[in-house]
Amino acid sequence: MKLTPHFAAVALLLFHGIAIAEMRVWTNSSGQLIEAEMLGVNVEKRAVKVRLKNGAEFEIPIENLSPPDKAYAREHWAAMQNETPAGGPAAAGSSAAVIPDAVLKSLPPSIRTRVDPAARQEALRLGGGTPEMEKAVVTSLNLFKTSQDSDGSWGRSNKGAMTGFVLQCFLGHGETADSAEYGDSVLKGLMYLITLGRQNPHGIFSTSWGGQKGGAGTYEHAIATTAVGEAYLMARLGTRSLPGLRESFERAIKTIIDQQTDKGSWTYGGDAIVYNAKGGYDLSLANWHFQTLSIAQASGLKIDGLGSCIKKAVKYIDSMQTKDGGFGGTARDAHYNQWSLSGGATAGYIMLGGGSGSAEIKRGVKFISGFLQDEPPDWNKNCNLYSWYGYGNALFLSGGAEWTDFASKVMPQILAAQEPAGSFKHGRPSWPASDAADATYRQALCTLMLERFYR
Repeated sequence: MKLTPHFAAVALLLFHGIAIAEMRVWTNSSGQLIEAEMLGVNVEKRAVKVRLKNGAEFEIPIENLSPPDKAYAREHWAAMQNETPAGGPAAAGSSAAVIPDAVLKSLPPSIRTRVDPAARQEALRLGGGTPEMEKAVVTSLNLFKTSQDSDGSWGRSNKGAMTGFVLQCFLGHGETADSAEYGDSVLKGLMYLITLGRQNPHGIFSTSWGGQKGGAGTYEHAIATTAVGEAYLMARLGTRSLPGLRESFERAIKTIIDQQTDKGSWTYGGDAIVYNAKGGYDLSLANWHFQTLSIAQASGLKIDGLGSCIKKAVKYIDSMQTKDGGFGGTARDAHYNQWSLSGGATAGYIMLGGGSGSAEIKRGVKFISGFLQDEPPDWNKNCNLYSWYGYGNALFLSGGAEWTDFASKVMPQILAAQEPAGSFKHGRPSWPASDAADATYRQALCTLMLERFYR
């Protein structure tokens, strides 16, 4: 069979010769037929290994199989992985194959655990998680898969942010563009963001990138850049072409660096661009940018100004710590205050090099834990998901009993709020600015919190 290359690999694959399949007729893109059984997949050659009735074995490039054969190979390979994958059983719903050790070791630690199904399950267990949490994540991902818009985006508005959030959920579960189950959704979502960034000279992932258009575009850009950056870090795992991914990420980060204010923060309200580099500070907005900078730092890319930008950001976080140990304003009734922002700021301090054992972090964790003891998280009384998401990140990264206590109180409530189809019921917030009234936003935050054990 002579086959021509046009198809990207079914999944992130490592050859296995397990679970003999039934004999079937395979058809290539030229209409040639052959009867054989599937034995496995060779990741390096991107080929399906088959055996004829006479016992002869050979490999067929995946890229040249007919659409039905591609679908069969995808489904059968996923089944083979679930039967006897090297390194342990795959998690429920996982479509990622076992990854070679050399590839795993090349990944940053923050990415490594999520892409290895066995490591993911172990991290879930060690962090106090349960199989029900993993099942809930998969149910949510399945809904995201079916609710994607035709242009590759998600959400009714602020599509840059919503698409970024949903992609973070897929990537947080180790699902890349090569994922057998979710690869097409991830690829379309990434291409939507890449195309969106190309529509303005600054690479901002928002239609509201221009000046005098409010501040939503700055939030969208940070959230989407985090997703694009994670996808870039994980792209080495797969074989599907992602044209413009690195360039989009680098340009997006450069804009963030250039738009950082003298205070080390970010603000909006510029005349020509949604960012305002001459502004002061906004800790709520900055918290999303801290995540983005940590991904840029982990990428290893040589981006001019990144190091100094991170140093300024850490200095800014330091300046926002109060005598109580929290970060933000000290007026409880203010729109943004230390009770709502300390989680994101504490996590940012850790991610950007402040260290989980520093005095500043210990004070921040103590403040968060004390507040949660005084006002325990309750879905029906104070369901402030934006703040819960920040608390979870900070407490997980700091480690210790504070995270275990938080997870034991919050995760069961998230599970109880999930609908059978995968969405989550709207809780009752006590602080409107921390509400997640939008269904896509709410589903993403809940999913990301459930993934926190390994992402």
